[in-house]
Amino acid sequence: MQTAPRRGRPRPAEIIERDERIYTLLTGGPRSRGQLAQETGLTTDLVHLALGRLRRAGRIRQCLNGGVIVWSVVDGASCP
Repeated sequence: MQTAPRRGRPRPAEIIERDERIYTLLTGGPRSRGQLAQETGLTTDLVHLALGRLRRAGRIRQCLNGGVIVWSVVDGASCP
C-alpha cells in the first residue's frame, strides 16, 4: 500500500528535538503550558505549537486538573 507524500518541507531537526524534550518532560507527569515554558526556557507560544503537534500525533492529551488545563502523555490511564 502506498501512502500519499506529506505536503510541505520536512520539519527541521531543531523543532523535532524541541517536541521530544517537551514529551520527555510530560512522561514525568502532567504539566501546564506555563510550567513547560518555565522548565524549557521557551515562550508559551512555542510550547503551544509543540503541544499541538504532539496532540495531533496522538502522543499527548489535554486534561482539566482543578480548573487548570494540563497536558499528559497518552498512556491509557485516566486524566489526573
